[in-house]
Amino acid sequence: MIRLDTPKCRWKQLDTAEKWLRECRNTAFPDYDRKKKLWFIGKGTERIEDTNLDRLLQEFSGVRLQYRYKWNGETVTRSIFAEVLEDMLTRYETLSIAGFEEDYNHWQITWLEKAGERLLELKGKKEG
Repeated sequence: MIRLDTPKCRWKQLDTAEKWLRECRNTAFPDYDRKKKLWFIGKGTERIEDTNLDRLLQEFSGVRLQYRYKWNGETVTRSIFAEVLEDMLTRYETLSIAGFEEDYNHWQITWLEKAGERLLELKGKKEG
C-alpha cells in the first residue's frame, strides 16, 4: 500500500492533474490559431471557430447577446457591439436604438450617441 504522503504518490497526483489540465487546455479554453487567424475552442470535429472572440464565447457558453437598432424602418440585430459600431459608420444618419435600450449598457448608449453626433457634425462641415 502506498501512503498518500509519500513523494511517489504526490508525483502521481501531480502527473494526473497535469494530464487533465492539458486535455482541458486543448478542448475547453479559447485559443488563437495564428495560421488561420481565428479563435477556436475544442479540437477535431468538436472544434468551434470564429474570427471574433465575442461570438465564439457566445456559442461556447450558449448565451446569445443581441444589439438591435432601427435603420430605415427595419430592425437590424447584431450579436457583437463592434458590429453596431461598424454599421454606424455608414448608417449614422438614420440608425436609432430607440425602443431597444435594454440591449445596451449606459456606456454603450453614451458612446453611440456621442459618435453619431460627431459623425453628423463632420458631415455638416464637409457639406458646408
